[in-house]
Amino acid sequence: MGILMFTARVHFLIHQKLDIEYKLTRLTKKLQDLQSYASLVGNGGISIGDLLSSPGSTMGRAMNYLSYAHNSSLQYMQQNAPAMTQFYMNQMGQAQDAQQQQMMQQYIMRSLYQQGRDRAMMVETKNLKLEEQRIAQEKEKLEALGKSVEQELQAARQARDAGIKEMAPRYTFSA
Repeated sequence: MGILMFTARVHFLIHQKLDIEYKLTRLTKKLQDLQSYASLVGNGGISIGDLLSSPGSTMGRAMNYLSYAHNSSLQYMQQNAPAMTQFYMNQMGQAQDAQQQQMMQQYIMRSLYQQGRDRAMMVETKNLKLEEQRIAQEKEKLEALGKSVEQELQAARQARDAGIKEMAPRYTFSA
């Protein structure tokens, strides 16, 4: 009876070990994709080529980030442009011609938009670091669980093999 219980336990542990290895493989792939995406975000921007060459698991997130970064940059630009323009006008006065004022207005808009993009990049980078830490912790837990399952599997195999040896018939010959 013990052999059957240990055999069933060995099969259960093998299944559990394979399940843990599969989850570890998925987490490793997810972490690699996330790190690849983080490097794209960290470079300062994502181009359409970067978006198309990104893994499928991060493509949706990259598209959402592009939309978020653009919208938050526009909002930041619209909120701060009047104050910056007013500051410039106070500093330079009305002495400049219309072309110089227009060039300065465009410069202010571009720089405010870029500041908004940088802020969005910082937010996304922070979120990515938190997610990477969470995945790394989950991987560590699974690796520890895998080691304990492997140890229990070895013990169950040894107990099963010992039970088989005890059940083997012993013949003695007397001379």
